[in-house]
Amino acid sequence: MAIVAIIPFLFFNISNAAEVIEISKGQKVSILSDKAYRKADGGQFEAVGNVVITHANSSIYGEKAQVSLEKGQTEVEGNVRYVAPMVNMFGSKLIYNFNDQTVDLYNARIQTDNFAVIGKKISQIRKDFIYAEDAEYSTCRDCPESWSIFGKNVEITVGEYVRLKHAFVKVNGVVVMYIPYIIFPIKKNRETGLLFPSFGLNYSEGFRFQQPFFWAISDYNDLTLTPSYFGKRGFGNEFQFRQTLGARSWLEVNSLQVNDEIYAPFKKDKTRSGDKVFRDFSSYEHHFEVGRNFNHHLNIDHLQDLDAVRDLDFYTKDKMLGTESGVSGFFEGRNQYLALTTKGGFQRNYFFNDPYEFDHAYVQMLPKIQLSSIPVTFLRTDVPLFKRMSLVWNSDFSVFKQNHTTPSTYMRNVSRLNVNPYLDWQLGRIGAFKFSHKAQLDEQRYWLQDTNDKKFSKKGIVYESEAKIEFEKIFGIAYEKEVPFDSLQKSDSISGNTIGTIPSVKNDQEGNAQIKVPVNSYRHSQELKLKHYYLSDQETKGNSTFKDQIRQDNGQFDYVDALREKEFENNQISARDSLPLSNTVEFQWNHILIKKSPFRLNAIQDGLFLKDNFSYSKISFFDISQGIDLNRKSSSVNERLTRLYVHSGFSVNSYNLDLKEFYFHQTSEHKFSLSFSKSFERFNLGTEFNYNSFNSSTTPVLKTVAVTSGINFNDLVSVSTYHDYNMRTKKLSKSNYGLVYSPLNNCWKLVLNYATDLIDKRIGFNILINYNDNSFEGLNR
Repeated sequence: MAIVAIIPFLFFNISNAAEVIEISKGQKVSILSDKAYRKADGGQFEAVGNVVITHANSSIYGEKAQVSLEKGQTEVEGNVRYVAPMVNMFGSKLIYNFNDQTVDLYNARIQTDNFAVIGKKISQIRKDFIYAEDAEYSTCRDCPESWSIFGKNVEITVGEYVRLKHAFVKVNGVVVMYIPYIIFPIKKNRETGLLFPSFGLNYSEGFRFQQPFFWAISDYNDLTLTPSYFGKRGFGNEFQFRQTLGARSWLEVNSLQVNDEIYAPFKKDKTRSGDKVFRDFSSYEHHFEVGRNFNHHLNIDHLQDLDAVRDLDFYTKDKMLGTESGVSGFFEGRNQYLALTTKGGFQRNYFFNDPYEFDHAYVQMLPKIQLSSIPVTFLRTDVPLFKRMSLVWNSDFSVFKQNHTTPSTYMRNVSRLNVNPYLDWQLGRIGAFKFSHKAQLDEQRYWLQDTNDKKFSKKGIVYESEAKIEFEKIFGIAYEKEVPFDSLQKSDSISGNTIGTIPSVKNDQEGNAQIKVPVNSYRHSQELKLKHYYLSDQETKGNSTFKDQIRQDNGQFDYVDALREKEFENNQISARDSLPLSNTVEFQWNHILIKKSPFRLNAIQDGLFLKDNFSYSKISFFDISQGIDLNRKSSSVNERLTRLYVHSGFSVNSYNLDLKEFYFHQTSEHKFSLSFSKSFERFNLGTEFNYNSFNSSTTPVLKTVAVTSGINFNDLVSVSTYHDYNMRTKKLSKSNYGLVYSPLNNCWKLVLNYATDLIDKRIGFNILINYNDNSFEGLNR
């Protein structure tokens, strides 16, 4: 009787099994293993050794599997791996249901290229939804040794989000923070939830902690609220609202508020003042585009006090657009020929001694209207000297106004019409020379408010003529050639800079290994130019007091106001860099060396075989320019020379050099700069020298040296330094020391920084976390 009772439970041994089992009608499962055992009644199937089970679009690997046809499920043990189209999981034991394709995995790990989830039990309830209890999420390669987030409940929507409830942030296994609910996106779409907190440390102000809450209102707008604690300054909040209004239209609102317990007007130390001062920095910005012919931009900034620019610089430095705040914007309409732009604003000047007051003397632009055109060609012939003639229109009308008229040496409430159309005349070639000519009207009309004589105007015509000849020499032909692999010497460079990257190796008909290498060609071009600038007698008419005003730099609204015959004598460096336009000849000699390298041809990718299959890089250049003032009455050529300009540089392999020199013959003044950098395998060095003796009779000579360096000691640690030294004062203007520690786990980085300037010393640190997709984000801003 005992033997009879055992017989129904016997299994038949099948070696080197490859079975196809039908669980239900149309539901077939393929099982491969070293050995298999089938129960006599066919209700169970057991596979042992290198088990592979495939069902639908899923595959299961393990050492041992039991399949129950009655339950329609399998239980797999030993180094289990479950592979589905959207997920890859590992564990010690797996239960898989063939009917609803649910998965229960024990001692489990979900591994992707970007993150991992580890838990005692992970269940795939649906194809796109995974649930885990007492599990950890991290992006580390050595998890959980570095950092992880432990959650009592973990929900994964495959390809979308990881959600953790009752989460604990752990560093090296030690809990450092509790977060009730946190979401990590594993796709680019957004969802409501707490974002990762940020923090910072200022030794004089204390610890700053900020916890942002993100509300994904819809696919087109969102809102972020960030309750904050700012150390000694007290509590505050950040606010951000974003709205998409169309393909190229949007708006954004940003605001920071703090009840500051340190701040008081004109207070210099950072001790608590005993009072709470409400401080606010807010900005509104929008951009609209209607088709391709109209766009509009508006920016509104509000500062409660001007000192916030420095006190709250961790926030304001990314929001400031210039040295003023207020309302500014533009409207622009255009077609294929013309562009009409109106821009202006009402601004508050940052450079004012009272942080709560408005600088009423600040000159506003209310508004500026610009009208310009594309070059319109009205003549094109083959007749010598009349190759092509084009006309371009440029004009603008500006209203300069003070909020309150204040007693001043200068007139500041002025309207100005500026008209600058020009004629571009391509004369064509005579032999090897190419000739061109340009005539530009330079006219300004002013309407003055704070005077009896209310008009002033000036105009002239600037003529620019050019004769040019070019020489070029091409060395070699850029192409790819096959060479024997053995012919490459150990000393041969195989980098992209010289020979190129190593392509695939193939054998020729005789069986010898051949390799394709690119051959570069070089083009040296030199250009000789002779240019003549001539300013017709500039006519001035009207208020003589205003004319005297714009003769001086600080009496002008901008460079347009300068009297052209005196422009090169201004104290502005940019004006002295240029040549006087009155009657000047300029000689230019320009050189450039360009390397041409072939791409590897691919006849089936974007038609590259028929396109330009070359890349170009500038190896070196040398430009020199010298002007001669023909109006200067002197028999000596040296006394007629204006500024000398030299600019040269090269970029070869890891060496880079740039040199620039302006020399003013009449005053023997220089403006010189030299920069050089070199990169080694684990070290880089750069230096820059600046010398400026321009206007040295009233301004101290500028002599500065800046040195930068960086060392990668290994794959973990790198350091960098920066020093800016003033040779005249013999003091460091700025210095910076940085250290970056990047562990091989690829989940976090540590950044330390020490910076000094003439005013302050700062020690900073930041922890960069790889939340997902190798996008490192800092906890400290």
